[in-house]
Amino acid sequence: MRNDIRLYIYSDYPSTSLDTTYIVENLKQYGLHIEDRGNLLDFLSPTQEHIYKLARDLSSIQIPDIEIPHDDPNFTGRSEIENEVNKLLGDESVLGKFYDGFWMQRILYRLFSEKVSEEINNNNIHLILTGRLFGTFEDRRYHARVVLMGTPALISTSGLIEAPAKPREYYYVKGRLAQNGMDTSELDSMYKGRFVEYDDPKISSILLSYVLQVIAYEKTGEAFCDNPECCLSNSHWQEEVLKVQYEGVLCDKCAESMGSK
Repeated sequence: MRNDIRLYIYSDYPSTSLDTTYIVENLKQYGLHIEDRGNLLDFLSPTQEHIYKLARDLSSIQIPDIEIPHDDPNFTGRSEIENEVNKLLGDESVLGKFYDGFWMQRILYRLFSEKVSEEINNNNIHLILTGRLFGTFEDRRYHARVVLMGTPALISTSGLIEAPAKPREYYYVKGRLAQNGMDTSELDSMYKGRFVEYDDPKISSILLSYVLQVIAYEKTGEAFCDNPECCLSNSHWQEEVLKVQYEGVLCDKCAESMGSK
């Protein structure tokens, strides 16, 4: 069991309901050194030239077609780059775009290696809580993700809403309504409480479990726990997230490995 891990948390305009102070306070029981470094761009303190380059890089890894793997950055036009500049500066919402997660990780890794090269090692976790929705290409299409392990680790508040599936009957009812040309706008109200929503007040408690997944991966090398009742399990359904990740209970094996028993 390793207790020498240092966790650095950054934010990138995530959900307004996310309280990083809550997460930091609840992580203290695991004996980690934790530092909330606030807004990612403020920490990196890039020049205008570097901001433009970062915006260009991010605009180049957007996913226009979920069935086509994004093997190489596809540099976009000036208007799309300007949109990304506005997103970076907080002048425009980061919602509505879909990014290749591994390419995003590569871009951000380069920035961290330039800014804090001495902190890029096995004892340090750099974790970005982002509002951007990212995915990975598997089984012939992109799938939205909540968490992506590595350096830096990424956790998406948008992914929390979009990646785990809503109840099966939700999609059945939606499909039937659409087939009959009927309005589906009331569907979310019908199933309210059975899935996480944007700016949901439960987000901080839920994402605490995902942060623990990142820490556990660094400690043990295991991405997820195979116990479906453990908050380190890989939930595929919103109702699982609301039960398992929201409750935030570690199984005995994971509690021991995390140093909380």
